Amino acid sequence: MHAARWTLGRMQNPVRGILHGSAAAAAVVGTVFLVTVAPNWGLRVGAIVFGLALVALYTTSSLYHSIAWHDVWKKRMQRLDHSMIIVLIAGTYTPIIIATLDGPLRWTALTIAWGTVVVGCLQHLLYPTERQGFSMALGAGMGWLGIALSWKFVSELGWTPSGLAALGGAIYTIGMFVLITNRPRLWPRVFSYHEVFHVMVVTASIVHFVVVWRYVLPLGAA
Repeated sequence: MHAARWTLGRMQNPVRGILHGSAAAAAVVGTVFLVTVAPNWGLRVGAIVFGLALVALYTTSSLYHSIAWHDVWKKRMQRLDHSMIIVLIAGTYTPIIIATLDGPLRWTALTIAWGTVVVGCLQHLLYPTERQGFSMALGAGMGWLGIALSWKFVSELGWTPSGLAALGGAIYTIGMFVLITNRPRLWPRVFSYHEVFHVMVVTASIVHFVVVWRYVLPLGAA
């Protein structure tokens, strides 16, 4: 028999809720900062999209994991929470695509990224029972988009920022593996594999934030 999860007042999953609530607040500040330092309107748009994707994911996740939702609303919030993952992937791609690609290639890449978001969100919200296999295919497709464009990313950004961007993606991937395998089970009532996954998501977001700030946005001033 599993021990009951630790709660904090009415907060159902305090570690997840507080961690991602704090990340949402930090993302708001980070978005304002990125928009302030962006050198041109195109990259300001990219910074806004990236920042809003971070805010949306962490706000949704914090609300979903903190509040004792009734069954119907819990399912709705879970679908929305899962939808935000693919939104963040596309949001992270956006400033990189704007900074490194031009002309038809830029618009094609943005269309593929955000077209995938539309399909993924509709699937999560309208056909949740078909989620797992289809979602994995969409996620793999987004990953292959990055691989297909990696030559351009490396030539424009250089190896170090491209490597950091890949590192962030690897951290996300390891986090998903942790979640899927339900391991490691550290302190099941307080901090277990699900909390490890959330920590890794925040860590990957920080890595990508640094890449956008230190390497992507300065390209617009070159």
